[in-house]
Amino acid sequence: MLINRTTFFVTLFLALLIPLLGSKIIWLTHSEKTQGIVAFEGKGNAGDQIRLDYSVIWFRYKEDTIWFNGFGNLRLPPGTPIPIRYQAGNPTDAKVDIFPAIWGDTLVYGGIPLLMLICVFLHPDVVPRRSRLCLSYKRPFIRIV
Repeated sequence: MLINRTTFFVTLFLALLIPLLGSKIIWLTHSEKTQGIVAFEGKGNAGDQIRLDYSVIWFRYKEDTIWFNGFGNLRLPPGTPIPIRYQAGNPTDAKVDIFPAIWGDTLVYGGIPLLMLICVFLHPDVVPRRSRLCLSYKRPFIRIV
């Protein structure tokens, strides 16, 4: 099957982007908001080569108290209220309700492969301009025509 490189790039981009954005959007639509309390700042394990900061946060869910490790580098004193989101069916799946805490992993996991795709498909020495790509079920799977 012959397709042009723009169609191939857009299809590959959407194949990468839709699962990442879709799962996050589903998580957001099924999440509930509440107020959490910062308990203390953690510094990671002593044996870690790179010690990452994190915030230990708790909130009330029905008659329970749910504790979770939240986004790091908040620099908030203990006892500070903070907005959080959690799943009603699984309250331990909670996140601090700020952009980097909710979307940061999606941007990293989707952004790095996207940048690699852009570099590969937009560089004229890798895939020449106005070329067509032939996709097949046998090797080579992608062939430049």
